[in-house]
Amino acid sequence: MKKILLFLALFYILLNGQEFTDYRERYDNFEENDIRAFKFLNPYIGKAKEQKNYAELTQAYKDATSFSPDNKLQYADSMVWAAAKSKNRDLIGASYLTKGTIYYFNYKKFKLALDEYLKAWTYLQGSEDEYLHYKNLYHIAVVKSYLGYYQEALHLFEKCRIHYGNENSHSNPPNLSYNNKKGYLNSLHQNIACLVEVGRLKEASSLLNKGFRETAGDIDFYIERSYFYKLQGIIDYKNKNYDRAILNFNNALAGIEKKNDFTNASTIYFYKGKSLLNKNETHKAVSYFMKVDSIFTKHLFILPEVRENYEILINNSKRTGDKKMELYYTSQLLKVDHMLSTDFKYLSEKIHKEYDTKDLLEAKKRLETSSANANRTAAILFCLLLLFALILYLNWQKEKRIEVKYKDLLVKINDEGKQKPTDKPDYKPKSSKLNEEKANDILSKLSQLEEEHFFLEKSLTLNKLATRLKTNTSYLSEIINDYKGCHFNAYLNQLRIKYIMHKLYHNKSWRGYSIKALSDECGFSNRSKFSEAFYKSSGLSPVEFIRKRNKELDEDH
Repeated sequence: MKKILLFLALFYILLNGQEFTDYRERYDNFEENDIRAFKFLNPYIGKAKEQKNYAELTQAYKDATSFSPDNKLQYADSMVWAAAKSKNRDLIGASYLTKGTIYYFNYKKFKLALDEYLKAWTYLQGSEDEYLHYKNLYHIAVVKSYLGYYQEALHLFEKCRIHYGNENSHSNPPNLSYNNKKGYLNSLHQNIACLVEVGRLKEASSLLNKGFRETAGDIDFYIERSYFYKLQGIIDYKNKNYDRAILNFNNALAGIEKKNDFTNASTIYFYKGKSLLNKNETHKAVSYFMKVDSIFTKHLFILPEVRENYEILINNSKRTGDKKMELYYTSQLLKVDHMLSTDFKYLSEKIHKEYDTKDLLEAKKRLETSSANANRTAAILFCLLLLFALILYLNWQKEKRIEVKYKDLLVKINDEGKQKPTDKPDYKPKSSKLNEEKANDILSKLSQLEEEHFFLEKSLTLNKLATRLKTNTSYLSEIINDYKGCHFNAYLNQLRIKYIMHKLYHNKSWRGYSIKALSDECGFSNRSKFSEAFYKSSGLSPVEFIRKRNKELDEDH
């Protein structure tokens, strides 16, 4: 017993006598998600807490995000807290950046990742730590690339690649050289990916050769080399060299599957399947397309370029006559389209309203302080800012008008919801020319037809409705004008807009329909007439109403 107590005492003294770097050295060689690192991380965290050394505590929590397979976000939140306690802007920005990377890479939550990147940007845009500044810029460029803004992303990736390439020197300390080289290779990878997307394959191949040379024989960067193999495979596919493409995809999968990067694995399975399809090896090809579906089912994430995967599977199911699988893949494609449209709408608004504005203001400051023609530059930028302010003001006025119209509309919708239909409508004659009894009979039948949504029928005419009500067009037209207060077409439009507005307000799935689909659903012959009638009835466009309703529900949650 004494020996055990003595051992524990010595162990405690040993731990407390260690420098923080001693802890890191003990887990430095562990691979990502290796929980053995916590044998050293936990005392590291405890010591940093005890000493209230928030800079070291931030580092400890950051390392914990790397080695924890299941609790990365919890440790990321702790890292943000510790960084805030340190009051060091670089640490705070870096912590938000790490949290965003976890959302992006581990969970593929682009909305949440972008939010964290933008928080990081507020702290790092003026940072003297250029590594952090360009790291943040890199991640924002990744989101731009995902959205399909390849030219904009390409410009940012080139800036990052050049910066990290210049900083990647052997005179730097080993950890800084490693970080800069990793930043360089990641920027190079994304740079090439954008070139491939815009069809500049020769430039992409030239940069790929650099990537392969930089990673040759270097075990520290085997993952980055895997990404280069993936891109080479895509270029081979585009050049119709399918055998070579498959070989490169196999080389890429060795590292990417080990890293559990399901996004890039999904892309590789898709292109490998298409390569096999072009070799007429349909059965093998379909097995890879099914792997893509398995990844989407598990993670509910897919890249836009892989969407075609489901069109191929649907067509294959039709070819084989498998109705059950055709229905399944059609349902999956609807989920894919909903996810993509949701992410793209949110991210497009976010990245242009929040990032581009910040980038513009930053450019203004830099030009004002560094340009030899500062006065002329300031005048130009002042005009731009005035224009920008005018646009913001007009948008504010527009939003204010939309808000007023929307609130008025809510009152109307809620009032209509409280009204209770009666069995026998009590119509009072409004014109001495109309027979009260006959008018009431037609109006009662008309009310019944309204409940049956007769107005959703396309190409409905006054003559058709008069025939259905067993009356003549002149008498029906006069009744509608006198009792409904408008002509026949306006009466139909009012009913249709009221119906579609009710659906959009109460049903989330309807708010995901296109304007053309909504137009078809409520009986309009084309979308322009539908939009015009919607605006005339509500003072809002269909898009504005849907946006306000979604925002209202988001704020409620």
